[in-house]
Amino acid sequence: MREIQFIDEVMPDVPAASPAQLAAARARVFGAAHETNAATVERARRAGGLRRQGSGGHCGHSGHAGRRRHGLMAVLAAAAVVLVITITMVAVRKPGVESAVSPVQGVLGAAADRLAAQPPATGGYWRLETQEVILTKDGAKGFPVQERGNNVLVIGRDGRRYTWYEAVSAAPYGPAAERAWKKAGSPKLCPARGCDPNGRFYARHPLDQALKLADGLTPTLGELLALPREATALRARLLESYPAGSELSREQWLVGAGVKLVAQTPATPGTRAAGYRMLAALPGAGVIDEAGDVLGRQGLIVQFPPARGDVATQLVIDKQSGQALAVQQVAPHPSLSEKTVWLATIIKRPYWTDVRPVVPPGCRAGCTY
Repeated sequence: MREIQFIDEVMPDVPAASPAQLAAARARVFGAAHETNAATVERARRAGGLRRQGSGGHCGHSGHAGRRRHGLMAVLAAAAVVLVITITMVAVRKPGVESAVSPVQGVLGAAADRLAAQPPATGGYWRLETQEVILTKDGAKGFPVQERGNNVLVIGRDGRRYTWYEAVSAAPYGPAAERAWKKAGSPKLCPARGCDPNGRFYARHPLDQALKLADGLTPTLGELLALPREATALRARLLESYPAGSELSREQWLVGAGVKLVAQTPATPGTRAAGYRMLAALPGAGVIDEAGDVLGRQGLIVQFPPARGDVATQLVIDKQSGQALAVQQVAPHPSLSEKTVWLATIIKRPYWTDVRPVVPPGCRAGCTY
C-alpha cells in the first residue's frame, strides 16, 4: 500500500500513541470507513451497477464483485492513511502548548532515572577523589589567581576515615592578570607543588565534618545509607534537622543539603535519585545547557538562586550517566567585570572499594580519624 509507505517517508518520528488513543482513533476511522462503504454500495445500486433480479448471468455478477472488492480495498487504504495521520496528530504536541514539566524537572528527573537504575554499591571503603579550584587574589599585586589542589576522602564501614590534600598549581586568572604577573617579574605563585616540600600533603577539611550536609545535619554513614529513596520522604527526613532560627529558609537550606548529598556523599543510588527529584521541586532553579565545569567537561548546569549575598550554587551533571560532575559557586569578583566561578569542587572519581587506603608519608595531623 503506497499510502502507508508515503507516510513512513514524509512523516517525522513521533512518540507512540497510548492504547486509549489508538482505540479511539481506530473506532473513528473504521466507523467512517463502514459508512463510506455503505454509501458507495447504495450509489452503485441506484446507478444500476449491481445485478438486478432476472437480468444478466454469473459473469456480470462476478465482474461487479471484483469492482466491489477493489472499491473496498481503496476505502480501507484511505482509512489506514486517515488512521496513521490521526494517531500522528494525537501524538504531536500542539504548537504553543507548554509542557507541564519544567526544564529543571526534566534534567534532574532524567538524571534520577539513570541513578535509580544502578545497583547498590559494595565494598568496605567509599573513596572520593576531587579537585578543588578557588579564585583568590595575589597578596602583593592584587590580580586574580586561580589555585588548584587534589583532595582525597575515604570513609570506611568500619568507622575509620582518611583524607589528604595536595596543592597542585596557582596561576594568573585571565589575560589582564597574566600581564600584571609578567610585569611583576613572573614570581612563583603559591600554594603549588614545590612551595612547601616539608608539607606536601595535609588535611584540608576536618574529618568529623566529612558527611556534614548542612548546618544541623551531620549523619553517620549508617544513617546516610538508610535515607529514604523517595523525594517527599527524603525532604521530610532532612527537614527534621532544619535548625530553628536559621538565617536560611527551608528551601535555601535544602539546596545546600541536597546538592552535597547527591554530589559528595556515599548515599545509595536510590537516595541520590530522590535527592535530584527533591531539588527539582525547589523554586527558583534554572538550567544552563551546552555548558560545563571549570575543567571544560561538558554537561548540564542546574543553577540555584543565591542563599546568601550574591553567591549562586551550580550543580553540573553529566548528560549520559546522570552523575554529578561538579559543584560550583558563582559570584561577582572584585577584580573581574562579571560573575565567575570562584569556588568549585570537581568530582573526579567516587567509588567503593575493599582496598584500605594508605595515607601519603609526611601527612600532617588530621589525615586519619
